[in-house]
Amino acid sequence: MSAVYLGTNPLRDLFILFIILIQYSYTEEFNIPVSNFGAYPNDNIDDTNAIQNAIGAAIFNGTNNTVTLQSGTYDLSAPIYIYQANGFSFIGQGMDQTLLLVHSSISLFYVINSQQVILTLFSIDFSPLPFTAGYVVKATSSYLDLQVVAPHQADVGRKVGAIFRYDPVLKKPAIGNRSYEIYQTPPANQNTTLNSNGTLRIYLQYQTQFTVGDPIVARYSFTTHAIYAQDTIDLTIQSLTIYTAWYFGIYTSRARRLNMIDYHVRKRGDRWLSTAADCMHFGDSRESINIMDCSCEGQGDDGLNVQAFIFVVVQVINSTTLLIKTNNWEDALNVGIGSNLEFSAGSQPFTSYTSAIVATSTSINSTTRLFTFTNVVSVNVGDLACVADNLTLTVRNFTVTNNRARGILLSTRNIRITKSLFNGTSAPAILFQPSLYWNEGPAPKNAILSENVFINCNQGLYRQSGVITMAPEPTQVLSVMHNIQVTSSTFYNGPYSGSMVQCTNVDGIVITGNYLSTNSSDPPVVFCNSRNISASDNTIVNSQSVISQYYLYDTTSPCLANLSSIINITASGFNSSFPPPVIPTSTGVQLNTNQITSTATMTTSTSTATMTTSTSTATMTTSTSTATMTTGTSSATSTSTVGNHSISSNSINSATLPTITMWHIVIFAMYPANAML
Repeated sequence: MSAVYLGTNPLRDLFILFIILIQYSYTEEFNIPVSNFGAYPNDNIDDTNAIQNAIGAAIFNGTNNTVTLQSGTYDLSAPIYIYQANGFSFIGQGMDQTLLLVHSSISLFYVINSQQVILTLFSIDFSPLPFTAGYVVKATSSYLDLQVVAPHQADVGRKVGAIFRYDPVLKKPAIGNRSYEIYQTPPANQNTTLNSNGTLRIYLQYQTQFTVGDPIVARYSFTTHAIYAQDTIDLTIQSLTIYTAWYFGIYTSRARRLNMIDYHVRKRGDRWLSTAADCMHFGDSRESINIMDCSCEGQGDDGLNVQAFIFVVVQVINSTTLLIKTNNWEDALNVGIGSNLEFSAGSQPFTSYTSAIVATSTSINSTTRLFTFTNVVSVNVGDLACVADNLTLTVRNFTVTNNRARGILLSTRNIRITKSLFNGTSAPAILFQPSLYWNEGPAPKNAILSENVFINCNQGLYRQSGVITMAPEPTQVLSVMHNIQVTSSTFYNGPYSGSMVQCTNVDGIVITGNYLSTNSSDPPVVFCNSRNISASDNTIVNSQSVISQYYLYDTTSPCLANLSSIINITASGFNSSFPPPVIPTSTGVQLNTNQITSTATMTTSTSTATMTTSTSTATMTTSTSTATMTTGTSSATSTSTVGNHSISSNSINSATLPTITMWHIVIFAMYPANAML
């Protein structure tokens, strides 16, 4: 072969370099079946290592690779780690087709320091369950004997951390004066035991109100979440069901641009509970959270919780350097360089007076870090700090039903919740609550709640004065939350629901275009130390009681009537006569086509995730539909798309090889090798 001398033919040399660049810079996208590593469904063999190896191979071999599962049940016993992935998808064959069954009290997925990760088209369950349930057959000051009801199990050797009364007729936590629960530190060396008559003995730390005949749910000591994600960018959970978890369904810390689409937590079969605690809990999120077409049923705590953390200044080193302590856990304080911290006085914990951008952060011990800032910050020891980066929360077509606690709990800003259904939440359907008890902030502002339906909410554990409640913890003298609108929504209040809206420490709330059906004489609005409250064009339907006043001053200390002002709530604001603006359906809510309601005038800037799903009929199917989601079906078998990532039909075991791509073929056809050389 004759030698090739670069520089004698510039055009030829250009194309040679072009081909070389393509050959060595183009990354082929691979589809890696877990069966290539020995994981097969329905064989009752532990698939943990095989699935982990498949994921490791996908991440090791570049970006935009995919690991796929077959239909059936996979058995797992240890966590699966997705670490430093860039463009990675983990895909089953459908929520009702692929099941990951976990046989220990662990987090199944740890997604750490990764970006553009998609988990989709499968479900997660645990066996044994993180709870049991049944009827109390004996109650003493030191234990309860429980007749366990199938499909729950009489688990021996467990520590019970919490118990609540259940209503097996309503299929949710008990309401009204029957609602009751305990939290306890389980007695040392006294785990659950099995009695000779087959009942389960649950040991108590102290005397309780539970009596013989009570239906109860006993939750074991909380451990970890089904999915844990930390420091992720563009994480998408799509078309995924969780039946139970030992704590939250999903928890994220410092997730940037998070998308939850067609995600569900559901009670499986005749179980009395789904996850032990929250369906979704997002801590210190950045940029955007988009939640669409999701549902949370029967979980042991909130449907959705979004918050950042409150820290304490323990030492002022100089004008740009502070020692700050966390009362949560060490990682919560690792907020990252470039984060914006807002500072408030300890005496006014939710009213920020200055802010600073983190320049450096160094761990001192397990609870304390040394921070330097890009600007001068004048603060005092004992002042509070909270991450307050701009975050937009968009919730659309979200359903929360029959859970213990709130539908949504928020300590965040820039919120839009629309076309969502809240049915039978024990506590308020939506609670805005920065909290010193939980060390969560910042104080919410700029929220639109529009075209939602609320049914029989706020009637059980942790009920407040309103179905929608704004109440910082503790109550402040001044307003700390700002600019909240409740518009064009439908309320069907139960006998214990209380008022439509409770606003404590709020400046600027608009209540307009809503429909309230109630048999109670409770005023629709209760407020404390708030100002600029107005109500207009609302309808009240009440066939059993007469509402004599339309707002009520809360007199609980430190609430004072003279600390509230500019209240525009009169009978005329609730004397319209239109039908419900939105109505519940089997899949959520829909606009009542016979009704045109007033709309909010407040303008906010929100980001909305758009997810396009093209489904290959030969490989998997999904059924999802929203205003921002489109679904296409193709009979082609070579490629399919989930999210923004393409899945090719290529398959590898543990390594990729250089391949000839379509670009190579086109260039070789245009410029044969002998002509170029």
